[in-house]
Amino acid sequence: MMTKLLFTACFLLLLLSGGAHHAVEARPHRERSKDYMLFVFGDSFVDAGNLPRTSEKTAMSRSWFYPYGMSDSDHGNPKILGGDESPPPSRQNQRDPSGVNFAVGGSGVFAGEAPSLRQQVEQLASLVSRGVVEAGDLAESVALVSVSAGHDYAGRITHGSSDSDMRALSSQVTDEIVGAVTRLRELAVSKLLVNLLPALGCKPWQLEGLWQDVLVLDLNTAFTSEQHAAPPCCNNPDPNGYCGQEDPSGRPQYSVCADPDQAFFWDYIHPSQAGWELIMEQLEGPIEQFLGIQSSW
Repeated sequence: MMTKLLFTACFLLLLLSGGAHHAVEARPHRERSKDYMLFVFGDSFVDAGNLPRTSEKTAMSRSWFYPYGMSDSDHGNPKILGGDESPPPSRQNQRDPSGVNFAVGGSGVFAGEAPSLRQQVEQLASLVSRGVVEAGDLAESVALVSVSAGHDYAGRITHGSSDSDMRALSSQVTDEIVGAVTRLRELAVSKLLVNLLPALGCKPWQLEGLWQDVLVLDLNTAFTSEQHAAPPCCNNPDPNGYCGQEDPSGRPQYSVCADPDQAFFWDYIHPSQAGWELIMEQLEGPIEQFLGIQSSW
């Protein structure tokens, strides 16, 4: 039985659910002023199933296999954007009232094995041109652009890289994100949320204050304000290994912490469900204000 993708679904469902489940239980029903269709672009932080599932577990396909999904048993209510769950992956080739998810784990702004950010945006453009997504859908829509796992920097920045190398690469990445946001605005997407890169603290400064319909989500501040210096819950002592890795005989080469529901990080890159809840507690207010969502309790 397929396990739900842990690190790909958590952020999206918490964007929809708007906070930690332990705080929601005592809240009365929320009335929303708007229900938005959500279009999602980016990498493994928001991929909800576009990364192909394979019969063999690899570093790229590991999110389809145990132990991923074991701490993702609950998601909160009520919903910020009005949906019950994350929009379906684009590979299902269907329009859904909740939106469409184009994100693919391992992607970035540069071309590679996974579709780049620009290519994902053009998939939406194709749906629009074919009438699958209509103008009315876009008029009440939110696009989430999340290029946050750092794939564009892996292998391009090393210990020998200079500050100018880093600035030049950051500028290239930023330009590509700006280009994708510009294209989405040309498609008439009404509101855009853009994640910053959390671990390096790199900010796409060209996005800040550039457009009134774009909100930059400062994941770096949200991450660093929480206690996340502890080791990840799923740990492989091999620096070249990965969570879920097994040897040819099927013996686990990793260990899982005793209380996954309490860990901030699931693996070395992705927060756990509990980690995303803490982050969304900080982001919920700004997102609601930006989208004009009013809550009555």
